[in-house]
Amino acid sequence: MADLIDQALTFVRSPSYIDLTARQLAIIGVAMDARQPLRVKEMAAAIMVEKPVITRALNRMEREGLLERRTGADRRDRFIHVTDAGRAFRASIGGAA
Repeated sequence: MADLIDQALTFVRSPSYIDLTARQLAIIGVAMDARQPLRVKEMAAAIMVEKPVITRALNRMEREGLLERRTGADRRDRFIHVTDAGRAFRASIGGAA
């Protein structure tokens, strides 16, 4: 148990530590597990929240460099793409990269 606590403390004190909410962790997990980039409205449905809630979470995650939103070919939809930094972050917390 002491080893686990030491690992957790080391992680949160590291320069690469990013403090994300459970919702934001879910977003990065769903985005990485999807076969293709998801629309913002699809992500909202996947984690069962309203679109404004997802937009606030995505804004913060973009500022952190974990993901980016790209406009679709028809210029109406925005798609969520996980960045290299986002993939590295997920791998650092034990998720598949």
